[in-house]
Amino acid sequence: MSKTVTVQQLADFVQSFLPPDTANDIFVEAYTVKNLAFNPEALVTEQDREVAEQIIRDSVGVVDRDSVGNLVSAFIEQGSLHIQDVLRIIEGARVFFEFMQELVQSSIEHISQGISVVDQKMRMVAWNKRYLEFFEYPEDYVRIGRPVADLIRFNLERIGCAPEELDAEVEKRVRYLQEGQPHNFERYRPEGRVLEVSGNPMPGGGFVTSYTDITSHKELESELREANETLEQRVQERTRALEEANFSKSRFLAATSHDLMQPLNAAGLFASALDQKVTDPELKGLTANITSSLQAADDLLNSLLEVSRIDSGAIKPKRQHFRIEDLISTLDMEFTALAENKGIAFHKVDSTQVVYSDKQLLRRILQNFLSNAIRYTDGGRVLLGCRIREGVCRIEVWDTGIGIPDNKRTEIFYEFRRIKSQKLEAEEGLGLGLAIADRLSRLLGHHIRLRSWPGKGSVFSVDVPLSEEKIATEPQQPRSTVFDGELSGRRFLCVDNDPTVLEAMRVLLEGWGCDVMVAPDYNGADRQISSGDLPEVVIADYQLDEGETGVALLNRLQEKYTSLPGVIVTANNTEDVRREAERSGYLFLAKPVRPASLRAVISSLLS
Repeated sequence: MSKTVTVQQLADFVQSFLPPDTANDIFVEAYTVKNLAFNPEALVTEQDREVAEQIIRDSVGVVDRDSVGNLVSAFIEQGSLHIQDVLRIIEGARVFFEFMQELVQSSIEHISQGISVVDQKMRMVAWNKRYLEFFEYPEDYVRIGRPVADLIRFNLERIGCAPEELDAEVEKRVRYLQEGQPHNFERYRPEGRVLEVSGNPMPGGGFVTSYTDITSHKELESELREANETLEQRVQERTRALEEANFSKSRFLAATSHDLMQPLNAAGLFASALDQKVTDPELKGLTANITSSLQAADDLLNSLLEVSRIDSGAIKPKRQHFRIEDLISTLDMEFTALAENKGIAFHKVDSTQVVYSDKQLLRRILQNFLSNAIRYTDGGRVLLGCRIREGVCRIEVWDTGIGIPDNKRTEIFYEFRRIKSQKLEAEEGLGLGLAIADRLSRLLGHHIRLRSWPGKGSVFSVDVPLSEEKIATEPQQPRSTVFDGELSGRRFLCVDNDPTVLEAMRVLLEGWGCDVMVAPDYNGADRQISSGDLPEVVIADYQLDEGETGVALLNRLQEKYTSLPGVIVTANNTEDVRREAERSGYLFLAKPVRPASLRAVISSLLS
């Protein structure tokens, strides 16, 4: 080996066969692979010569080891090159590059995309048959070296570009390629084909563009979009149909409940009036049985209708912030009379908490708890109150009744499941109250709990979210009860479009010593008031003739006369009707009307 050529000089020589400024990096990498130290200042050794030969062969694609070896040796030892060696290297490089060009052309010909490549001077250097098919160029129109501007102009003319805009459009597109910015867009061809165009700059200058036929994809996308729109329309139509069906079902249930409840209501009132008039023990027993049977039919019908409304989605929660005391005070008034009739002591614990729930649906849950407690308690006591537990107001109903065995504590929340008790056989219900309470609690997202001690009593509770709203506490008026004897001489106006119900209400109230006026509608009520004394309480059915409601009737009477306390009684026992009555300031009773409940309500109004 020469004593005067360094490794750096050898690397500079090899540089002539490589891309600019890459020789040193390639040398370092080659030395690293062979576990050799790359020292540019060291004199060339045999290993350095072998590395240089291998790098040149890899770079130009020459497989003739002798030619490359002679070339490197001539540089190291003599500082000159043999012309035959140089020609052999050039020929090898030419063959290699032709092979690579054929390989690249063969590769792009067999892909589904159209491909075009331009050099840094914006001239065509490569393309494939698919590219020619997409743009339908004339034969031999596309050739190596042709300016891409010519092809752009051809395509713009085909799609109808205005002649006065043609030069500017061609220049804009060529400039875009020259700037070398990647792009991706969709192009709609005149023949209906849709191409996705994706372009990217090449490292040494120039631009490569691919064209993908997405026509079928766009057609499928259009079909899917149309199908989706059709599906949405069908869903909307189906939803409207279901809503109309639910609305019709709700109206049917309301109408059915009204038509069924009217005769039951009249029968119950007549039975109660009859019970007040008879003194014979045998007849007393018969009237008690009649009243009990009517009440059972009433409970069953009401419960079935309520289950149907819940399951059909007709009941929607309407949550609000309210004082829990407002609710439990109303329940206290409602259930005190029922408890007293059965010889049960009923107590309510006051509460100052504000909760967030649906007031009417929560009332139904607690009503079912209280009804269940009174039904299964004999001569004991029932307690209604609240506890604060972990951010919720837990409303509890305690009783000293028969209790619930462990194996029945899940079953009692199913429809028509009851606890058997010989002691309270006559008091057994229909097995729907707790099932309704369970459905409503799930609808509201409230958790129901049960604790029980067989033979000693039970505790049913529901957890209601506490509210952070501050609601001023209204002063509570002391509750007083008007007893039957104190109703004597009190004036009442009863309004109902069913003559039988009106007669039953008149007989019942007159049996309590009341002065009773009756009317079928507003005009009749107005005539009764105009020709007599002002009633102390107006009891009106909600569903009257000609689409009029009891609420509207009471509102009209309020406008014409002084303040008239009102009670709405209805077989349409829905939350909307209850809310409407309460918003107008009237009390609410569901048909069939229980005489005890009616006495409690009118007592509160007359106090």
